[in-house]
Amino acid sequence: MSATVTSTEIKIALSHKHIKDFFLTECKSGSTWFTVPGDMKILDALAIRKSWANPCFTGYEIKISRGDFLRDSKFYRYEEICNSLYLVCPKGMIDRTELPESVGLMYYDPDKKTLTTRKKAIYREITYSPDLLLYIIYSRLDSDRYPFFDSKREYFEEYVAQKKNSKNLAYFVSTRLVQENAELIKQVEALGHFREEYERHRAIMKVLEKYHIWAFRGEDYAENLDKRLSRTVPEDISAVRSTLENVVERLKRMEAANAGEEAADT
Repeated sequence: MSATVTSTEIKIALSHKHIKDFFLTECKSGSTWFTVPGDMKILDALAIRKSWANPCFTGYEIKISRGDFLRDSKFYRYEEICNSLYLVCPKGMIDRTELPESVGLMYYDPDKKTLTTRKKAIYREITYSPDLLLYIIYSRLDSDRYPFFDSKREYFEEYVAQKKNSKNLAYFVSTRLVQENAELIKQVEALGHFREEYERHRAIMKVLEKYHIWAFRGEDYAENLDKRLSRTVPEDISAVRSTLENVVERLKRMEAANAGEEAADT
């Protein structure tokens, strides 16, 4: 798991935890120029509670590999410059029984990007180091040029990694948009087919209405329409018979009138 976690990720998580505090990364115990060689202490992170009544300097030592933890024992001396000291590592990498009673332990979960306290550090009253305070005032009150990073190299390595992640995100988003666009095109095409079917239906309705065929309307319109069209004689045959009888009667009158005119001429 340590291979998938960087110290930068853990520092960022710590900064979120101490959003209301004064938070520093790579905090030195004094001036590089005036500190005796071997006496310099460098906390991976330091959080200072903004309180006159209950100030607290919480120091953090970050370990991202088991080997780094086993090789380093000097970080225990950092208790001299902070009220509480925590070791932070990827979850499960270090057991709480491997630390002194006074040192706390936090696990970082790379999946959730969260911190969990596995062992609470003991709070100790200390005399705050003038050298540490002067270092913070002289060197760290301005915003860091490369916050959360040990060096420019680490900064640019993280920058390149983030650029790769951005490209992956852009590829995912563009692919998703292409897929959604294809679905929209299909829906538009389906809507076009529906409109064509609707216009065709209306045209058929007009033709049927022209020939006075209405019974296809309703829930059973298909069955009723089939019955109407399958008949060989009109449904209202009485009306047809009446019409034909009227025609015959008129023809008879016309023949009678014509016969009378011929008799008068002779």
